[in-house]
Amino acid sequence: MTEKNKVSFNAEKRVKSILNYLSPSLLGSLMPLITLPIMTRFLTPEDFGIIALATSFPSLITSLIGCNVDIAAQRYYFEYRKDSIKVNSLINSTTAFLFLVYIVSSLFVFVNKSLFSRLIMGNPECGLAIFISYLTVCLNILVTFYLTMYRNMERPKSFSRFTIIQMVMNATLVLFFVAVLRFGYLGVIYGSFLATLIIFCMLFWKFQREFPFRFDFKILKDNFKYGIPLLGNYLSGPVSQFLDKYLLRSIVSLSSAGIYSIAQNVSRKLFEFITAIQSTYHPIFMKDIFDRGKEAANSIGRNFTIFTYLSISVVLGMILFGEEIIHILAPSSYYGAINVMLIILCGISLQTFGKIVDIPLAYVKKAYLSVPITLFGVIMNVLLNLLFISFWGAVGAALATVATIIISNAVYLAVSQKCYYINYEKKILSLLYANIFISTIVLIIFSKIETLLFVKYCFKVISLGLFIILGMKSRIITKVNIKAALRIFVPKRILLNI
Repeated sequence: MTEKNKVSFNAEKRVKSILNYLSPSLLGSLMPLITLPIMTRFLTPEDFGIIALATSFPSLITSLIGCNVDIAAQRYYFEYRKDSIKVNSLINSTTAFLFLVYIVSSLFVFVNKSLFSRLIMGNPECGLAIFISYLTVCLNILVTFYLTMYRNMERPKSFSRFTIIQMVMNATLVLFFVAVLRFGYLGVIYGSFLATLIIFCMLFWKFQREFPFRFDFKILKDNFKYGIPLLGNYLSGPVSQFLDKYLLRSIVSLSSAGIYSIAQNVSRKLFEFITAIQSTYHPIFMKDIFDRGKEAANSIGRNFTIFTYLSISVVLGMILFGEEIIHILAPSSYYGAINVMLIILCGISLQTFGKIVDIPLAYVKKAYLSVPITLFGVIMNVLLNLLFISFWGAVGAALATVATIIISNAVYLAVSQKCYYINYEKKILSLLYANIFISTIVLIIFSKIETLLFVKYCFKVISLGLFIILGMKSRIITKVNIKAALRIFVPKRILLNI
């Protein structure tokens, strides 16, 4: 195979892998287009506030008691991947421990569900919602672990198949409970639980057939050693996601927490898109760094630029046209979510760095260095939320989130670069993010003043055009990559004439 054919083959393989991982993400992005117009007419902003608090609280407990053994298993998979016995033991030892702690903790949450409801919601009437949500989060962590193993094994078809099944079941069951049975906010919680339970049973059965039970205490002990120092790191996400909604409920209103939750949920779909792209590039980053050591600095930097460009492409699209989507999908009582969503999307776009900065620390086995940075981020997020929410409500919570992401990622990046230097392509990355932030600021200004539609849409077209030009200048949009994508979608007889 010639060098040119080899490059073309690798590009086509990469595109196929990305598309396999993207298919569930694209479906997930379409789901709100189907469900949100229905949900917003059966549920109030207050209902969304209850759902947000009930579903975010369980992660506080599960992140703590799980000791991050599932996160550690991702790191050790790449160390053990050539030893089938160790991989088998790694998967089963990890899931066995999680099973045990989740069963015990579920009993505790059930007994104290009214107390938790009083503390979180201000009344004891939502205890059942909190308990069912807790079970759902526990099952979903196990589901995510299995899907992550598929990603690490570079089996995108299996990953996509089960992810799509879960999404379709979740949307169908939620709509059935909410729109048909009229269960209100409980319908969302019941539907999510049943969908997660079904997909978990399917994955558990499949993995047990392929990886029969084999327990290794030493491997689990290694997981503890790697995972426990990271508790502060991985606990920060659940703390932040719960705290902003709790403060909005306490300082402003439950309705404000619901509006913020809707904006956050829409934005999270874009984060899932970034995660889908990461599913292709994460194994590439990991194998590159483990196989080549410091010599991989340039190739990781190049691949990171491609990963970032692909990731923020849809984020930019949502920033530019998110207002129109919300106006189409939801009644006017939900329009307050538009600017909140635009601000959160800026933070989501920066999380491309959050997807890679832990890799160098994992490689040198110094992941514990991230803990003080994360704790600093949590404290800063709390203080910023208290300050900003008092002045600007849900918009303030969004600003606090973005400020925390910017500062935390900057510190995180500086530390990881000291441990393992990655040659990032700074110029193109700076231009890409400048386009994202300038577009957001200008559109928020347009929403506050009377602006001609012609001016607004001219600006949007210019922003998209600049993004495409940057892709061409950085050699991401190339003839080879375009042809690789066309070979997947277009019949060969047509390609021969191109």
